[in-house]
Amino acid sequence: MRFQLRLVVLAALIVCCGQVLRIEAADDKALTMVVMDPLAAPLSCPCVEGYAQRKYEHLETYLEAKLDRPINLLFVESLESLKQEDLAGGTVDLIIGKDSVVRFDSQKRDLKPTPLGRLTDKEGSTTQYGLIVVPKEDPAQKPADLQGYQIYFGAIDAQEKHQAAIELLTNAGIKLPDSLQISQACSDGACKILEAKDETQGAAVISSYAAPLLEGCGTIKKGDLRVIGQTKKVPFITAFATHHVSSDEQQRLKQALLDMVTEPELCVHLETLVGFVPVDSPEDSAAKKKVTSDRQPAWNGWRGPNRDGRYPKLPDSLTEQWKPVWKTSLASNGLGGIAANDRYVILGYRDFDDFQDVFQCLDAATGTPVWTLQYLAVDTLDYGLSTRATPSIVDDKVILLGAMGDLHCVELATGKILWKHNLKSEFQFDGELPWGYCGSPLIVENKVIVQAGSKDASLVAFDLASGKLVWQVPGPAPSYGSLIVGTFGGQRQIVGHDVATLGGWDVATGKRLWTLEPEIEGDFNVPTPIHVDGKLLITTENNGTRLYQFQVNGQINPEPIMENRKLHPDMSSPVVVGNRLFCVNRFLYCLDLSQNLEELARVRDEALGDYGAIIASDDRLLVIGDGQLLLVDANSDECPIISRLTFADEKIDTFSHPALVGDRLYLRSGTELSCLQLSP
Repeated sequence: MRFQLRLVVLAALIVCCGQVLRIEAADDKALTMVVMDPLAAPLSCPCVEGYAQRKYEHLETYLEAKLDRPINLLFVESLESLKQEDLAGGTVDLIIGKDSVVRFDSQKRDLKPTPLGRLTDKEGSTTQYGLIVVPKEDPAQKPADLQGYQIYFGAIDAQEKHQAAIELLTNAGIKLPDSLQISQACSDGACKILEAKDETQGAAVISSYAAPLLEGCGTIKKGDLRVIGQTKKVPFITAFATHHVSSDEQQRLKQALLDMVTEPELCVHLETLVGFVPVDSPEDSAAKKKVTSDRQPAWNGWRGPNRDGRYPKLPDSLTEQWKPVWKTSLASNGLGGIAANDRYVILGYRDFDDFQDVFQCLDAATGTPVWTLQYLAVDTLDYGLSTRATPSIVDDKVILLGAMGDLHCVELATGKILWKHNLKSEFQFDGELPWGYCGSPLIVENKVIVQAGSKDASLVAFDLASGKLVWQVPGPAPSYGSLIVGTFGGQRQIVGHDVATLGGWDVATGKRLWTLEPEIEGDFNVPTPIHVDGKLLITTENNGTRLYQFQVNGQINPEPIMENRKLHPDMSSPVVVGNRLFCVNRFLYCLDLSQNLEELARVRDEALGDYGAIIASDDRLLVIGDGQLLLVDANSDECPIISRLTFADEKIDTFSHPALVGDRLYLRSGTELSCLQLSP
């Protein structure tokens, strides 16, 4: 019936020259999704087979199912062409288009857009760039040769064809006129320089996604144009929620977009490798969503792709016997977690003599060592000297942090050191850290953020590419947990603990935005906070489990809106599945986030001790217990154990968080690292 209704209301109209194509009749309860993607089928030229024909109608259907809410889909070339009668409920709610164009248009309409995710292309990239083109017989070979040329730029809202091109040409020594020649469409500028080539030397800036022009399109023949320069990369297609969408609904939208990686057919319709990826991915999706052949994301750092212990899919049952694909012996046990993608597995431990930190990269397919980094690191710490932090894979780099404060950025493929710092000595930390540096480095907006812990440098940020200090802020010593990043109360911020308090910090400057002291002192603050629909979930050993709301200015409300004192883990970090919170603390706890954190279940099992890591999908939990893996039904009130697999002959504490990539689990047990295919 709904399909028939759509056929009736398909009003209209192929988009041409800025006209609106309406896909579905307005509904008072519908979210209006405006698509401005130049590669969407109604907005593009179908000149290249299998390219620039993104079918957003399939995304509409997907979001309606995920959100249980109608979607009103509109295609426009700019927000200026929207008419009020086209809008469901009179508002623009979700916009998907070129990052710079959406931001520019939204400012004029005061829509206050919040980025939710970036769409990867078929190669997994989330960026675009400008191409400088000239007629094929033109003598220019590089941007510096264009002095005196008539250059056609894109409009000011097209970053890759305007600001980035101006920067490229200015750096090349080209003096530009006060008034620039602007062509709205890539083909317009290209046609102008071809038409005037016998009279005036000219160049045009086109978008990288318009590269098919070089192969012939309309009036342009194959070989008519030649590329002589390329601008820096800039963000391409981004999904934004406007201020008309509540923070809770924004989080649901964001999660739905990020979950596209598990929908291969939808990815095909949108001509994307893995769908949408987090906006804070540096340049590309390679680090956050490095995928395997079965389209699963990488386990790129602490607690997985988003630091929340979530993964798109877990098996329906575990393999019956412990038969690793491969296993290898290590020089020592270790506490730090494992990072992995489809090619590499990275972890830290100590050498045989316990004098050096050792970080090793192994081939994910075979377990064969790829490279090893060793350096002298001697101190006296409780629970040994092994690395506590999990490596952070980002693009072609990996960030490594040892327990004594040695921070390295190395090439992922080779282990070559790109830059390094020692947090303890450089920032003159003179306090006590009996467990050493434990927090896993947080990568946000091309910054590596760590807790140095000294009075003048409580939190510091280094530039990912160069290792140069971007900012440092004064404050207390570090906690023993890891930081997260998220949008709370409309403010994107770093959130986590220092030695005694909870806090939020501005991503750009490091400025501390708020501080919250716990009711009871003495927490070690090990468990990682979780972002839950715009709210903040905290759990610690003295103050229990709490859920906090935020004010519109990004400040935390000091009184929790929900609280459960019975769940108070020393080290275990919780996971959230729907409205349920799960955490290990001698039992497997299940709390109800829709009912004031009331206890739904408390499961006892021989494999459950003081600590247990959990990996969660939408319907399963993989609990790493003392020598056993437990697969749990996350949707049943009783939380039954579906299957179990023993990986150690005796009960053994497993403090190193494993990594999951596709169907392969990389698990450290004692001095052995194993690769296990989870499902039968």
